[in-house]
Amino acid sequence: MSVVRKWLAGLVHFVRQQVRVFLIGMCFALNLNAFAQTTVTEDWCVKRPELSEEGGFTVSSTKGCAPLTITVKNTTNSPDNIFRYVYDYKGGNPVATNSSVLETAHTFSKPGKYKILQVGSKGSTGSVACQEVEVLDATPPNFRAYSCVDLKVIVDIVNDAVASQYDEFLVDWKDGSAIQTVPKTALAGITHTYRNNADYTIRVSGNYRGLNCGGGSFQQVKPLLNTEFVKPIISRLATTGSTITLQVKAGAKQQVTLYQQGASGTFSPTPVSRVGDGSLVINDITSHPTCFKAVSIDACGQKLESDVVCSIGLDVAAKDQQNEVVWTAPGSPANFQKYTVTKNDAAFRTFTRIGDKSVNDTEGLNCNQDYCYQVTALAGATEIVSDKKCVRVLSSSVPPAFSTVQVSVNGDNRVDLRGLPPVPTSQNPTYKMIVFRRDEPAGAFEQTGEEVDRNIHQDGGVQPQKQSYCYQVVYQNACGVSSEPSKMVCTVFLASNSASTIDWTSDSPFADEAIDHYVIEKIDASGVVWEEVAVGMQTSYRPATEADNQQFRFRVKAVSKSGAISYSNFYTFVQAPRIFMPDAFTPNGDQDNNVLEVKGSTYFQSIQMTIYNRWGEVVFHTESREGWDGRIGGQPAPAGTYAYRITAVDPNGVKTEKLGKVLLLR
Repeated sequence: MSVVRKWLAGLVHFVRQQVRVFLIGMCFALNLNAFAQTTVTEDWCVKRPELSEEGGFTVSSTKGCAPLTITVKNTTNSPDNIFRYVYDYKGGNPVATNSSVLETAHTFSKPGKYKILQVGSKGSTGSVACQEVEVLDATPPNFRAYSCVDLKVIVDIVNDAVASQYDEFLVDWKDGSAIQTVPKTALAGITHTYRNNADYTIRVSGNYRGLNCGGGSFQQVKPLLNTEFVKPIISRLATTGSTITLQVKAGAKQQVTLYQQGASGTFSPTPVSRVGDGSLVINDITSHPTCFKAVSIDACGQKLESDVVCSIGLDVAAKDQQNEVVWTAPGSPANFQKYTVTKNDAAFRTFTRIGDKSVNDTEGLNCNQDYCYQVTALAGATEIVSDKKCVRVLSSSVPPAFSTVQVSVNGDNRVDLRGLPPVPTSQNPTYKMIVFRRDEPAGAFEQTGEEVDRNIHQDGGVQPQKQSYCYQVVYQNACGVSSEPSKMVCTVFLASNSASTIDWTSDSPFADEAIDHYVIEKIDASGVVWEEVAVGMQTSYRPATEADNQQFRFRVKAVSKSGAISYSNFYTFVQAPRIFMPDAFTPNGDQDNNVLEVKGSTYFQSIQMTIYNRWGEVVFHTESREGWDGRIGGQPAPAGTYAYRITAVDPNGVKTEKLGKVLLLR
């Protein structure tokens, strides 16, 4: 029985609790419904809604760094589960906007000031409470770390907008030493000395006093030993055009900056720098000598400088059959040893006095070759190299002119010109053949092209099917000296001066010999030469007529005394069409002159013949070469005179008509 009583008692207690929660919830809902009647623009943190009471809650932290996680705790006597919270309240009715939540924990990820609004029920009315939380920016500060000799490291904190919001800074040197607090007034030159030159990762944090929070950033450093910060050495200076490249030697972690001497004699830093051994490259150096030195300054202010090194200026001038080489001294180095002059990358001369600054080269100079010179000075352990300068030898000797030149028209209606160099290429492989052309019989020759180390020229800017072109060529040797022009050569131009002949020009296409004879080539439609006719020295030819062909392609071949050949342009000769009709015919069945038919050319594309009686009536019509057998409607036509009209069209679309009369005899 005792077990049953305990069970019943528990059931009664549970039912009472549920009823109580239900009634509270109904009350909370009614109170929220009352809140819903308030104006949206009201700020409940400034003025609570009417009939509401002051709620209450605590916040775990009202100020801290982002991201800040807080928890709230209801401090009223009402149950926690009838209260809701708005964690970024900006005014208005949270019931109407459904912006409240039951959660009692929240994280603010961005800096700023936030209102937390509590809405719920207290007694028989609604309740409202507000608190403010401030979230501070925890962006890590920016800083730079520098390594110095004697194992010193300097930190500079950047005084920017990030740094200005912190109260102070904490530097953790990561070597077991105490964290160093740095005030906002001493952000530069924060110095620390390490015990060895191991790698360290420094952490610099911003800090809000009283809160002990803020963001931190890291940077790795390696302190320098005394042996790692040494006097820089310039081992080589080389000039290429307006660019100078210096090879420098320094400590592996050592910053080296290039200094340049100005017109006043003082040295100023350039933007060119590097760390450790390697190249320093500076551009736009146009005057020589220009002097440089390599300078290293560590973050602690210690400065080391190399010896001064100056560039060498070089000038090479081509004189008549000699090259003059002149250079400038590389300043006044105390340990100068020698100059070495190279010619085409081979040693040419050596000078041991710094005052020796020129040499004339007359050895083995040919017009067909470029000669390049360079000067290298050795001063102690430093090598100074000038720019490389190249010239071609000058010569005033006029070379001989082209004597063997010929022109010919090719199948693409271009002119091929060939010349035999007057100087064998084994002696002078470098030359130019300069081409001049005359377009009018009385016109001047004008340069139209040139060939380098080549004796064949093709002229595509011509129309040899319309006229003859005359040429001269000039030989120019490697020294740039030109010969006299060659004799004139002209293309053979083939055309027709009459309806029955083809004709061509007589100017010679050969410069050094006369024409021996001409040959007429007759060419079929596929380009095959199927007939050649030798015509001696004639410049006109009458082609034979053919009934089956209206047009023929011809070309003239000019043959010199030595057998050289030059071709003219192609020319298509068109015969006038020929149509013949008899004056009479006798369709009497004796197989002799029984049919009236068209005679003459047979190449017409189409032909029509119409026969008319004396009253103009058509008695016969055909669109072929079929003749008239003298019948009308199957019956013999009466003897007498009949008229005819013949219309023929050739392959080119040209129409020919012939009208006439014919006598029908029986």
